[in-house]
Amino acid sequence: MSLIRFNILALTIGVCLSAMTPQASLLMKSFHQFGQSPYSDQLKELVQIKLETGGQVDEVLKLIQELLDSLKQDQVDDDVAHSRQMAVFDQNINELEDDLSRLNTDLANANVLIQTLAELLVILRETILTYEKQLAILNEQEQFIRNARAADIKAYNRRVEQANKVINALNLIIEKLSRAVDQQTSEQDRQAILTQIHAECHEQFGPNHPVTILIKLTTKFDVPTVQRILEKLVQIRDGASKSLSEDIAAEEVASQNFDTSMSEIETLRKRLSTDLENLNQQFNDKLNQQKIVLAQKEQLLIDIPITEELLQLTKEQQEQYHQAYVSRQTQRQSEIEVVQKAYNLVFDHVDSVKKSEDLTAKFNS
Repeated sequence: MSLIRFNILALTIGVCLSAMTPQASLLMKSFHQFGQSPYSDQLKELVQIKLETGGQVDEVLKLIQELLDSLKQDQVDDDVAHSRQMAVFDQNINELEDDLSRLNTDLANANVLIQTLAELLVILRETILTYEKQLAILNEQEQFIRNARAADIKAYNRRVEQANKVINALNLIIEKLSRAVDQQTSEQDRQAILTQIHAECHEQFGPNHPVTILIKLTTKFDVPTVQRILEKLVQIRDGASKSLSEDIAAEEVASQNFDTSMSEIETLRKRLSTDLENLNQQFNDKLNQQKIVLAQKEQLLIDIPITEELLQLTKEQQEQYHQAYVSRQTQRQSEIEVVQKAYNLVFDHVDSVKKSEDLTAKFNS
């Protein structure tokens, strides 16, 4: 940029050619004190052109002053731009570091959540299997109770039928025996009645039934004995009636107990089914949540390297930008030192010439 400025300044120099004044020649000799560098050579060339084209030393001093001010202003502008750009880089880097920290935190949280969900899914699955097993056992128990109840009802019906059959038969036998022991009944009719009763008992109960055997004995005993047998049969009938009543009452209790058991089983089944439904819903929810978290983790594993790469790239860009600024600053500082030295040299020359002219004028006066 400084070399271009030199060329622009050279083009603004007057085009009138004239010989260099003695003061200018002396000034140019002073520039030989400068060290050798492209910039100092360019500056000496600029001053020489300016002097050779009729420029005065004062004009050269003004030219160098403008160049010095321009270089310093360039540095100020560059400093401001550098400060602003570095702030932008810092902000971008801070944001990327925050993003990276957040992504790594999200990844750590995702890993913890995935592990937690996996353990929870195992527990839920085991609980679901337990509830399903309990429901299966409950259904088996219900079927067992129903089958047992059906068998009990069937046995009860057989007992009731048999008991009624015995009671009815005993009632009939007791009625006939009562006629047989009646004093108005002849012996022949009595024996006929007893023989008929024995035949009916043999047919009704079988030959080895106690009642059949007991009735058979009545044909061999006298009336008082038959009377006692009759009383015994009444006791047997009453006992059978009592047993039947007790059996009926027990059946009513058994029926109520069965209904209660079925109600309890149904209540327990509904509760287990509701709990199982909730467990399955929880399992599905957690399974879907696990899928979402796994997808988030997969995305995080993509985003984290990209963010790391972008962060590193931004830092490298910042460093490159800063190094370029430092290089420009160093170069410009070198140029400022050269121009400042040239300014001091020309200024001292102008001051020396002025003092000499003042002495000469004073001496001549």
